Amino acid sequence: MIYPLSMMLLLVLILFSLLFVARMTALYTKAVDFKYFQLFKGAQAPDYLAKVTNNLNNLFEVPPIFYMAAILSLALGIETDSMVFNAWGFVITRYVHSAVHISSNNYLIRGGVFTISIYFLVILWIDILNNIMPHMFY
Repeated sequence: MIYPLSMMLLLVLILFSLLFVARMTALYTKAVDFKYFQLFKGAQAPDYLAKVTNNLNNLFEVPPIFYMAAILSLALGIETDSMVFNAWGFVITRYVHSAVHISSNNYLIRGGVFTISIYFLVILWIDILNNIMPHMFY
């Protein structure tokens, strides 16, 4: 579980880096004034900046539930092939979700990938809970 967890954290760092570049680009091209970043009010942010900002914000909504699952698995020393498969499934779909979100932002594709990521997360949690409390779902 440490590898999927590490890759999820890497995605957050990548998005922070992309956000920095997007903000610097917006400032350099004068798409927004420096004062815009004080309260995020004023001029309309360019689409590329809004996409990266929104995607980074998304990474602080559902993924913490994944972090809890991964850390719980590591702390309790329970790791099955199914858990690892579903953890990787969640991480991969979150990378795809981020790529779609900050590029084409096609809502149907993004929504579909998001739904698949939730599926992996739910199955991961069911597997973890089933290993903590055997026979819970029987």
